Amino acid sequence: MRGGGYRKAPGSGRGFSREYERLRGLAARGLWVAEGGGPVPEAVLQGIWYEQLLRAEGLALPDGRSLRVIFPGWWNQNEGPDFRDAQLEIGGCYVAGDVEVHQDLGAWRQHGHHQDPRYDRVVLEVIGNRSGPHSPNATSDGRRIPYLPLESALDDDIEVLADRIRARDYPYRVPASYGECARLTAAHGVEPMVRLLRLAGEWRMLAKARDLAERMERVGDDQAVYEGVMAACGYGPYKHQFRAMAQQLHYERVRQLGTQDPFLVEAAFLQLAGLLPETLPEAHGDVPHFRRLLALREQRLRGLRRLPMRWNRNGVRPNNYPERRLAGAARFLGRTAKPGLTAALDAVWQDDAGPVARRRAFEALFPSAMGFWAERCTWTGKPLAKPAAMIGRGRVHAIIGNVFVPAALARARREHNPLLETHVFDFFTSLPKEMENHVVRTMGPRLFGDTPPPRFTFQMQQGLIQLYTDWCRFNPKCGACPALALLNLVGEPE
Repeated sequence: MRGGGYRKAPGSGRGFSREYERLRGLAARGLWVAEGGGPVPEAVLQGIWYEQLLRAEGLALPDGRSLRVIFPGWWNQNEGPDFRDAQLEIGGCYVAGDVEVHQDLGAWRQHGHHQDPRYDRVVLEVIGNRSGPHSPNATSDGRRIPYLPLESALDDDIEVLADRIRARDYPYRVPASYGECARLTAAHGVEPMVRLLRLAGEWRMLAKARDLAERMERVGDDQAVYEGVMAACGYGPYKHQFRAMAQQLHYERVRQLGTQDPFLVEAAFLQLAGLLPETLPEAHGDVPHFRRLLALREQRLRGLRRLPMRWNRNGVRPNNYPERRLAGAARFLGRTAKPGLTAALDAVWQDDAGPVARRRAFEALFPSAMGFWAERCTWTGKPLAKPAAMIGRGRVHAIIGNVFVPAALARARREHNPLLETHVFDFFTSLPKEMENHVVRTMGPRLFGDTPPPRFTFQMQQGLIQLYTDWCRFNPKCGACPALALLNLVGEPE
């Protein structure tokens, strides 16, 4: 056993021991440190770096330069470096960038980071031990990365520190993630922060409406909204590719294809994306939907060339693969092709319905779980356990809130239509929260700490993102943060 033996219950040793609870927790959290000095899991090392369980003074790199950690970075839950936008002082010079944590230096090349541009902003590699190579690693552009061996920098024994790291609480439910706002919330309650979040959410939606209005003026309403829908369908991994496709295949052409045959839009999208191959492996037999799209391409889309696009699927759930999302976008655009995209949306806004009925009307424009892609994620993949919509409910809600709402607001302001703006505002303020992203999960504890947070709405989530963008991202230590003063200025609504 770690520590040289069993931990007995207090007293005579005949009481009920809680030792198994400790062991079970360690195993469940993946934090077991093997006997004989085995490798410490990266989850422990990441927690140590995030909590900064290091010596308070005298930190130095192997090359002799001093190290001071101003901010360890935002813990990244997506692909790429472990910590984003860290702030360090190395050898007396201020350095900002990303931090990667590994068990040893050899992991950098083993994981392919030396060839991955996403790791080119790494300014420090933190390692658990110095076994294996001792030379600093390099980014894909050849820049050498300084490294810090934790074994020479800890303020306590690694096994003691491992007991303090509860992986399920990281990175959001630990004091290291709390900001100064959390202290004020604890002292004054949640209402001032809720009011500030609502105001920030309104401002974020106004900013989105301004951006869309500028694009509408340049390319027209339908094209601008179409580009927004496509980018939202692509979400994080593919939004830039999806938007580029929308700019290449203009909406008027998409509408024309959709009114002729909805599957023409799908064939066009998959052809542009390079996801409609010439043939399928014989082992997969006959796939009627593939034959249908291939025939449409040959008969109606001969001049459509593929775009030079890469589709990295690392870290992407199969349900969100580009084939399914493009097929879902094609079905949505086919359904709205006859009246036109903005006309179809305008019909929902003009209807004298309540927010819930209006949301359901928007949802009805999107395809249900039907057809080939409802049961497949790729042309040759295994069938799904049960049919699933190509664009899930959470993504539909994100499109409604992040595209349909600002587009309508932009038009209401352009046309000086207060009734439409009232409809949009009432709808916006009643939208339930959407799927949480990393920023929202980070900002909740940062603002509310141990105080039970309110029930977030879409508007408040937008406020969380706006506050992060304005104040927290580049001022993570809360130094002279204007948001703290804003909390004192936010009064009761008039």
